Amino acid sequence: MKVAFTSDVYWPRINGVTVSTNVFMNELTKLGHSIRLWVPEYPVTEEQRKLHHHDPRVRRLQSFGLAFSREDRLVVPWERFRFFAELDTFAPDLLHVQTEFATAFMAKVYAKRHGIPMIQTCHTYFEQYVSYYFPWMSKKFGQKAARALTYKWFKHADAIIAPTVPMKDVLVSYGITCPITVVPTGIPDEDFRGITKDDEKVNSRWLLQFPQMRGRRLLLYVGRVGQEKNMDFLLDAFEKVLTSEPNALLVVAGNGPYFETFQNHIAEKGLSQAVLCLGYVDYQELKHLYALAEVFTFASVTETQGLVTIEAMMCGTPAVAVGKMGTREVMAGDNGGFMVDEDVTAFAEAVLKLLKDPVLYRAKSAEALAYAQNWTASKMAKRVEALYEQVLRDHKPTPSLKERIRRRVRPA
Repeated sequence: MKVAFTSDVYWPRINGVTVSTNVFMNELTKLGHSIRLWVPEYPVTEEQRKLHHHDPRVRRLQSFGLAFSREDRLVVPWERFRFFAELDTFAPDLLHVQTEFATAFMAKVYAKRHGIPMIQTCHTYFEQYVSYYFPWMSKKFGQKAARALTYKWFKHADAIIAPTVPMKDVLVSYGITCPITVVPTGIPDEDFRGITKDDEKVNSRWLLQFPQMRGRRLLLYVGRVGQEKNMDFLLDAFEKVLTSEPNALLVVAGNGPYFETFQNHIAEKGLSQAVLCLGYVDYQELKHLYALAEVFTFASVTETQGLVTIEAMMCGTPAVAVGKMGTREVMAGDNGGFMVDEDVTAFAEAVLKLLKDPVLYRAKSAEALAYAQNWTASKMAKRVEALYEQVLRDHKPTPSLKERIRRRVRPA
């Protein structure tokens, strides 16, 4: 099949949508399909350009930055002409829309004009995010607006992919009636193959670079440092861990709009020697950091997937996470660690169980490795492939705009 992806975020912007889009592009390509992706152009350094602008499958469209979210951009309106021309050349069998903004609008127009099916993935639970981006807006009004917009964005899709059952339930509750299939992103098999906790060469490299890790009980957070990730809750729970395990060190790998504020909170609590903020860590290096850590800690309550918990498990590192939204779906209980309520004490106690009981830790580490194999990207891509085939079989093409005009002007 020839499939056109669109997304309003992609490398070098780092978030779950970027990762998911990249994973499915690669896995579907391995299955023999021809994939193209249209995304915004980002202002990048030469190093970033070398890293992220070499993929011939990706088309970059001129864009502008958003005032309320400096990391995000929107494609300028006049780029739709180039977008349509490039789609004409590619001649896709279907469109797969990854986000809801400028590129999605252009894709919808094209799909309607040409009578081809369009699939949308709902990556973001906007009702939970709106108060973080628009704090001046009343919570009730913001949630109502998010529900209405989500309904508007998704109601005309031929099919929807939801990464978890809770996200599907949310869409159904909004009144969306088109078919919704649950397909998590999954983790690329090869990304974590051969990673072990006993790799002395890798461990020594990290410990040489960050000597404050040496001899410490390492807890790890990986992800965007945003307020919606519940970072202050994680810090409060870690403070409780320190009372029983003063040798613990919380390592935070990631960056984001809340990074400076979070660092200020660390300093205010007097935890500067107990928390190490690494900022952005290259994905290829993350696997070694996962393996070096003893416990992966994740407190976000807004995840549509929460697959970082699975990434940690693939390295044999048990996870302690708050059981909400996608994380609850992914862990499905205490698989590969402990899933707890959003309670600081319960979270800290779960971490301490793993740190203080070697027998339990070994059992949970082995369980994590086994459980993670259920979440490989290759398995998930085959489910997406099956959905594409089903949509193409069921699709009853509406006449294209050209065809409708031709019918209207045809002589009687």
